[in-house]
Amino acid sequence: MKYHFSLLLVTLFLSLKVSVAAAFVDENSAENEIRPLSDYLIRHWETRDGLPHNSINEIIQDDKGYLWFATWQGPTRFNGRRFDIYDNLRETGLPDIGMYTLAYSPCDGSVYVAGNRGGIARFYDGHWQTLQSAPPFVNDLAIDRNCNLWVSTSTLGILVYKNNERIAQFTTEHGLDSMFIFDSFVDSDGNLWAATNKGLQVKKAGKSKFIDITTIPEDVIITLFELNDNRLLVGTEKGLYKQVNDTEFEPFKPEIDSRISTIFQTADDQIWLGTYQDGLLRINQSGIERLSTKQGLPNNHVLDIIQDKEGSFWVATHGGLVQFRDSLFASYTTKNGLTGDYVRAIAENKDGAIIVGSSVGVSVIDEFDISPLAADTLLSNLSVLSLAYDDEQKLYIGSYTDGLYIWDGENITRHFTSDGLLQSNEVRQIAVDEQLGIFLATPNGVTHLYQNTQSTWVSQHIPLEDVLSNDFVMALYLDKNEKLWVSSGAGVAQIEIVAKEEGFNYQITPIDLTHLNNAQLAFHITERGDYLWLATDRGLIVHNINKNSWQIFNRDTGLPFDNFMSVAFDGDGNLWLGSSRGPIMVEHDSFTEVLNGQADTLDFQRYTEVDGLESAQINTGGPSILESSDGRIWLATSKGISVVDPNTITEIGNLPPEVNIESVKADNEPVIFGEELSADTDRIVFEFVAPGYLMAEHIDYQVRLEGFDEDWVDKNSFNSVEYTTLPAKDYVFQVRARYPGGQWSQPDYFSFRQSAHFWMQPWFWIIASLITALLVLVIVRARLNQYNRTRLQLEQMVKEKTADLETMARQDPLTNLGNRRAFDERLQHELNRCRRDGTYLSLAIIDVDYFKEVNDRYLHTIGDKVLIRLAEILNDEIRDIDYVARWGGEEFAVLITNSELEIAREASERMRERIATTLFDDLVEDMKITVSIGVASSYDYADHSSLLVAADKALYQAKSEGRNRVESKP
Repeated sequence: MKYHFSLLLVTLFLSLKVSVAAAFVDENSAENEIRPLSDYLIRHWETRDGLPHNSINEIIQDDKGYLWFATWQGPTRFNGRRFDIYDNLRETGLPDIGMYTLAYSPCDGSVYVAGNRGGIARFYDGHWQTLQSAPPFVNDLAIDRNCNLWVSTSTLGILVYKNNERIAQFTTEHGLDSMFIFDSFVDSDGNLWAATNKGLQVKKAGKSKFIDITTIPEDVIITLFELNDNRLLVGTEKGLYKQVNDTEFEPFKPEIDSRISTIFQTADDQIWLGTYQDGLLRINQSGIERLSTKQGLPNNHVLDIIQDKEGSFWVATHGGLVQFRDSLFASYTTKNGLTGDYVRAIAENKDGAIIVGSSVGVSVIDEFDISPLAADTLLSNLSVLSLAYDDEQKLYIGSYTDGLYIWDGENITRHFTSDGLLQSNEVRQIAVDEQLGIFLATPNGVTHLYQNTQSTWVSQHIPLEDVLSNDFVMALYLDKNEKLWVSSGAGVAQIEIVAKEEGFNYQITPIDLTHLNNAQLAFHITERGDYLWLATDRGLIVHNINKNSWQIFNRDTGLPFDNFMSVAFDGDGNLWLGSSRGPIMVEHDSFTEVLNGQADTLDFQRYTEVDGLESAQINTGGPSILESSDGRIWLATSKGISVVDPNTITEIGNLPPEVNIESVKADNEPVIFGEELSADTDRIVFEFVAPGYLMAEHIDYQVRLEGFDEDWVDKNSFNSVEYTTLPAKDYVFQVRARYPGGQWSQPDYFSFRQSAHFWMQPWFWIIASLITALLVLVIVRARLNQYNRTRLQLEQMVKEKTADLETMARQDPLTNLGNRRAFDERLQHELNRCRRDGTYLSLAIIDVDYFKEVNDRYLHTIGDKVLIRLAEILNDEIRDIDYVARWGGEEFAVLITNSELEIAREASERMRERIATTLFDDLVEDMKITVSIGVASSYDYADHSSLLVAADKALYQAKSEGRNRVESKP
């Protein structure tokens, strides 16, 4: 890995417990299990997907969530849906588009790129800035803890840039054995390490010369990585070396003799390795795991590995970009032990095992394994269409060509065929009732099997041809009132079953569904609550049994299509529909609102192969969708059986992706924040995106234009919106994002003003009012007074509104403190005053310790309340002549006027102690909040920039030395 200073800020806050993993292990062991690499959902992007080049040399993630790639066709930014390629040399200022390395600076959010011809450029706030180049080639970029940029070059040794200016160079004059540096970085002890083409060297902190590391062969050293225990791991041409102590190294995992290209370590100490020829390696307590092109890697040359903020792993190769992530769905196929891949029916026994009926036999999925239900029996190669259990846990198995089997758990106890009691050997669905017997859906009507008073099996045929003109029965269901609902190829009928002394009579009533989108064919029928649910070829039909009313849900109510194969509900009441184009989930509240006439369209999510399904085709069958007793949803597909835990969707939803407004254009011209638009502006367009990579295709957006929209407006997955001919006023555009059914993110916002034509301007109306008043004066003087009062009121309203807008632009909306803009203006003003008066001021930057853990553990609602409380404390602690502002995120800045450094330290210490002793029990029991404070004085740092940098460095020192403390510079 080419950057080593923990700058990725990788957070393993997402632990998606995909339900399939739990199917083989007990709950306790599942928590400690390390998933094999092959169990991750692997996605692959290449040039045909939008990448400019298939060789991804390095990957980073910035603080807004974007992934950046160094490619041979320019630096590229990825938001989960779109690749933005920066290959315009006139824009970037680079001498060549070939990029080999990247670095991200958390100090100011800059992204640095470098590579061919030694070009180095910085991307910040949407603009590019070039740095002094280092020809002919840059091998590596890295940012140290002091925000310095370190550049490893092919002929110039090691270069150091501070504030984007080159300040130092390390060459052979400083003891380097070679000027060709593959990698370099400053470790946590301040030692500078250099990986060269002639071995490993180090310049100890405070020393002027590099020394050789003799315990590693004098060979090409490719990559360096500082592990979680602060020891160095070295990737060489022939494997790995690990630091034992100061300058002593020893071989690490000698069985790995590959040429190592990159190293990455997770928070739980797993080590991921990229190699030049042998693909991807992972080291953990279970041993060494390997993954190459044979297991789905597009190319065996791995160039970089990172883990993003959501927990996914990203692997750069010469064959494109690869993502390893936990998938929503897990799928089982013959590779996992199923007897067949084409699955038509699913059932569950009393022990929670899932029974899978496929075109090649029956399988059992239990907590330990997948195995054939009845190996070496007639069931082993049976083409299964339907499954059902009775109250005695006997399994009824309907086949395609061999009739009906009854399995008691150990043996086949009965086998019914057309040679005996059946009208047809094709049994499409089964309904079992303890009193009434067994009902079978066949191509020749319904067969009713039951035992007579002599316990002899008999059958009765229920023909439908006279009623529905078609005997081919696709679905049947016995409701709670013991009425049998039947669907044939020509419609739906209800059958009332009347017992007689010997046998049964049947009263068949056809159901006219022509008013429901001319529906005829129902593939699956089920019951929930007071409703009967029919998955049909024209939509989902819902029958209120008590009210005898009918409704249909299809394209007209927002669903993506009309044809559905099956229907089920999960434990939260969400509706699941099976279709040949993927399962669809409709949230309970959305469906209930439409069902009750409170809304017109359904909110839904459709899932496909990118979500972990081996196939999105959900088959017809008896049944092909099932909610198991543990709350999971099982789906019969054309490539095995898939399962999803709805709680997984909820877990993802609780971690909303951060949304960014990417561009604002008025009549195709860019607009800057706070700009006043021309009165002739016809159209303003906002483009936005939430860089999320778990379900990028399913991210929902809502927008609101304050001053125009009364409430949030749903945009679903569309990430742009436009407004036309807006009235003249001030506006604030807001956008927020979420994963399906989850929490909304904090909104990003953009303010602007739409100006008016001259006849709409206040001055015009003032003049018009004056003229009118003069004319009216001729008639009646009293009316003039009235118009004057109106004019004065309008002027006052304009002043008040202007003052409110000025306050909003400089005020943090959460804490009501000044924002960073207001603080910068105040700081500059006070520094100017100090220069005039010959006085000094001090600056304290305050950072809340471990604030991210507060947000992760108690959500942003509690985090926001903590920030509000801290703002109140700081306001109470400062003097009237001092000034406090919210610096950004969990940082505050305090301007302590007329004070030198020691006085400012004392004031900062009082603030720190006050916060540390403040109780937050009303928010969360036993919550303690501490802060770290960095202080600097204008006595030592007279200008705006250096004072800020000094205070920030002091803050960093306070955090590095244990937090909950005050440090100062110099």
